[in-house]
Formats: sequence, structure tokens, C-alpha cells
Amino acid sequence: MCCVSFALKAQKIHVLTNEAVLQIRTYGVLQDQHYDLKSILSNNTLSFIADASLNTSKGDDYWIRTVIENPYPNNENYLISLSVPLNYSLYFFDAAKKRWLSRTSGPATIDGQRQRGVIPVVLQGNTKNVLYLKVDVRDVKSYGYAIKPDILLNKEVSFDSQEKLIWLSWLICVVVLVSFSCYNLYIYFHLKDKIYIYGLFMQVGAIIFITSFKHFFNQFLPLAVYNTRLNEDGSIYCYSLNTFFLHIGVVLILSGLIQLSRAYLNTKILLSTYDRLLKYLLYVYIAFALVTAVVTISGLYYLDSHTLFYDNIFVLVMVVTIFSAGITAYRRKIRAAKYFLLANTLPMVLSAGIAVYFIVNSAPTYTHTASILPELAILSQILTFAVALVARLRLVNEELKLKEQVAEKLETDIRASRNKSQLIEQENQLIITSIEQEKSRNNVLQQKLEANERELVGNSLYIHQKNKLLADLRYQIRDIGQLYPNAKHPVLKNIESSLNDSRYFDSEWDKFKLHFEQVHPDFFEKITALHPNLTNNEMRLYAYFHIKLSTKEIAALLNIEPASVRQAKARLNKKMGGSLVNL
Repeated sequence: MCCVSFALKAQKIHVLTNEAVLQIRTYGVLQDQHYDLKSILSNNTLSFIADASLNTSKGDDYWIRTVIENPYPNNENYLISLSVPLNYSLYFFDAAKKRWLSRTSGPATIDGQRQRGVIPVVLQGNTKNVLYLKVDVRDVKSYGYAIKPDILLNKEVSFDSQEKLIWLSWLICVVVLVSFSCYNLYIYFHLKDKIYIYGLFMQVGAIIFITSFKHFFNQFLPLAVYNTRLNEDGSIYCYSLNTFFLHIGVVLILSGLIQLSRAYLNTKILLSTYDRLLKYLLYVYIAFALVTAVVTISGLYYLDSHTLFYDNIFVLVMVVTIFSAGITAYRRKIRAAKYFLLANTLPMVLSAGIAVYFIVNSAPTYTHTASILPELAILSQILTFAVALVARLRLVNEELKLKEQVAEKLETDIRASRNKSQLIEQENQLIITSIEQEKSRNNVLQQKLEANERELVGNSLYIHQKNKLLADLRYQIRDIGQLYPNAKHPVLKNIESSLNDSRYFDSEWDKFKLHFEQVHPDFFEKITALHPNLTNNEMRLYAYFHIKLSTKEIAALLNIEPASVRQAKARLNKKMGGSLVNL
């Protein structure tokens, strides 16, 4: 007891006050050598070094002892935590249970609390309360720097009051955001306007952002995924799932805002330079933010501490570019620009304020969750965006009226086109009828032509048969004259003379020529024009060849020998310059 009393007298005693937070910066430090609490309490040789630092290069765990005097008669409920995100165990004496109790907390402890690393403790009234903390420094041991964390004691009443305020502000924002998200989705399904989808992206991103900013993912996701970094000055950064989703929320918000700005101001057509600039800024920022988030949360390297400053500068540049596009559109008298600026000026100013806030105050530790600046930015964006949506609906209605007028004109043009098409169809029908009539007439002429051809061939065969009969008759008369030379009758002589003079032949040729010219009009005139030196017999021979009569048939028609026909054909072909060969 004397040793314990001496130790307590040698260590500074911290006295509770009415302040909401007691910050303890001086305490005793002992490097752990696999001690347990029993050894710490009973081994009088162990010496806690006053106001010492925790050297991460020499050990994995350190014991911290602090003495807190409660001058009040009642027990005081406090919440203890470290100023840096380290895993630790708290040992304190419970007077009601008359034994030492322990609790573990820190980034690796899944305890269902919004703020990991906070442990409730009861400080006995009118008592010097001794607290032991066993701090695990293995997460930052590879850096090798010394650290000296502060011990923070928050009054439970003040802490709970602040927690209720944080819960209430978060709940109000989420309810409002969900309501507007459902409304935007409903309007999108009716109007198919992409602006409402981009607004939905912004609101979903805002829900994720505000939830991660307030560290509610510690409660909603029972996971202990984090990465820590120790700086030379002893400060520690911790990148957890809350931080990861915070960056995802920012990416969604900025993606929705930029796409909404491009669609609302129609920058692709009206402001092509700003359109390309916003598009490429968005692509680069998405790649930049996602690579940083994935590399840091995976534990490969704590990249976020090097890039967060530039991340926020990037956000400022995009916000300024969007605002500049709105101003330019307004100067060019683009109708939507006025409503766009009305809806986004205040949210963009607050968004820029958040970026500056992260740069100056809390980045990159992400521990200052009590700020209501994000809620103000989100609520202002929702309220002003509602005004823009109303204006958008008005513009859409005006565009619909114009489209209705255009549709009516198109409908009138379509009716006129249909009438014209009907007239054309009627005219085409008349043409088709005329063509069919012409076909019918041509069919009649073709039939008549075929009939004349058949008659011409029939006449030719008739002449052939008749000439053959005459030839036979002439041969018979000649044979009779040879058999009975002394008995020739004068009639026979007259018949023989007529046969030799070919009277009947010429008569039949005239009939043939008449039928031939009916089938082949102007045939003989064309032949005469091309070959004026042809005789009548040669033109007759050419006509027979033209209708494809054979040599024997022509010889029978002309009452000559086939050899004579071939000779005559050769002479005629030579005289016509070879044009008879193809017949």
C-alpha cells in the first residue's frame, strides 16, 4: 500500500471539472514485456515513466497509467478514447462489482458503435480513480516513429447529446434525400428526362457521403477493414470503410452534378468548350479518386495522405468550372441558365466550403464528424434543386407545346403527302391499265403476226407442192413427147409452153409477196435501200432465205435444182457483202 501510495503521489493526478471534455496529456508509460494486469498491479518493481512517448520501433504494446480524481460525491459517467486511431484495452476498477474490468476498442474492434475507439467508464465519487490502458502499436510499427497520444474523457451526457444531434441531422437528411430520390425516379419514368437520373445519382451519392462522413458505416457494416499511417510528428491517419465510401459518395455527387449541368445547359451544342472540359475533368477525377481509394483501403500503400489535398483542389476546380459554365450560359441568354444558377449557386459554394474544410481542419484524419456543413450543403441543394426542377418542367411543357405544333404541321404534311400518294397511285393504276391494254393489243398483234407467219409458211408449202406438181406434170409431158414423137397433140404443146414460161409461178409469187410484207412490213423497201443493185429474182431469193426455208424448199419453189440454189446464194452473198451468211 505504501508503494502504491508513493506511486500515486509521484504521478500527476488529473481532477474532473465541469468541462465536457477532459484532455489528458501527461501519464505514466511502461513498455510491455508480456505483462498481464495482475503483474502490473502486484509487481512493485515495474516503473511507469512519467510523460514518456510510445516508441513504435521498440515494442508492440505499451501500458499507460493515469490517475483521475473525482472530487464530486456522485459517480461520473465518462467515455474514454485516444486522440489517435489505435487499438487498445482499458482496465478500470468497478466498485460495485469489487473487481477490475477490461474493455477493448479501436479500429479493429467491431462493437456496433458509430465512433470506434470509445469505451464507457464510471469514475467513482470522492476517489482517485486509476486507469490502465494497454495500447497496441503494431499497426504503425513499420514507420518507427514515436507517438504520444492524448487521453480524452467525454462526459457521457454531453457525448450522448451530441450523438443524438448527429443521429437526428443524419436521419433528416437521409429521409429528405430518399423522398426526393423516389420523386426523381417517378418523374423520370414519366418524362424519360436524363436530368432526373443525374439528380438521382447526386442524391444517392449524398446519402453515401453523409452516412460515411458521420461514420455510420461502422454500425451498418460489421467489418474491420482499415489502413493506418504514422507521420514523423506522431500524428496518425486512419483510412477505413467510412473514408472509402466517403470518396465513393463524392464521386457519385460530382458525376451527377457535372452530367446534370451538361444536360441542363445543353453544353454539347451551346457550350462545346465547357462540355469537353467538364467531361474530361470528370473522367480524370473518377480515375484519380477510385485508384486512390482502392490502393489505400487494400493496405498496399497509404496513398490518400499524399493525394487528399489534390483531391480537394480537384473538387474546387470542378465546382468553379461548373459555376463558370452557368455564368457563361447566362451571359449568352440561354433560358435554362437562370434556373441553373438559382439552383446550384448556394450548394456549390457550400461544396467548395466542404473541400476547404477538409483541407484546413480535418483532412486527412476524417475524425471531425460533428460539423453540420455537409447537411447544410445537401439540404440547400435539395431545396434549390426543387426550384430548378419546377423550372425544368415549365421548360419541358413549353418544348412539348412547340413539339405539338410541329407534330400538327407534320400531320398536315403527312395528310398532304398521303393525298399526293393516292393521286400517284391512281395515276399509276391508269398507267398499269394502259400497259395491260397495250399488252392485250400487242398480244392480238402477236397472234395476228403468228397467224400470218403460219399462213405465209402454209402458202410457201402450197407453192412448193404446186410447183412440184407442175414440175412432175412437165416431166410427164416431156416423157410422153419422147415416147410418142409422132403423136404430139397441139394442146400438150401449149401446156408445155405455159409451164416453161412460169406463168403460174409469177402469180403465186405475187400472193406470197403480199403475205410476206404483211408479216415483215417494208422488207423489200429496206432491202432495195441497202442494196439497190439487186434484181427481183435476187430479192425473191433473199426473202426465202429470210424465212429460213431450206435449199430444197427454195429449189422446189423456184423450180430449179438445189445446186443452182446454192450457186445463186453464193452469188447473192458476194453481191450483198457477206450479210447473207448469218441467215
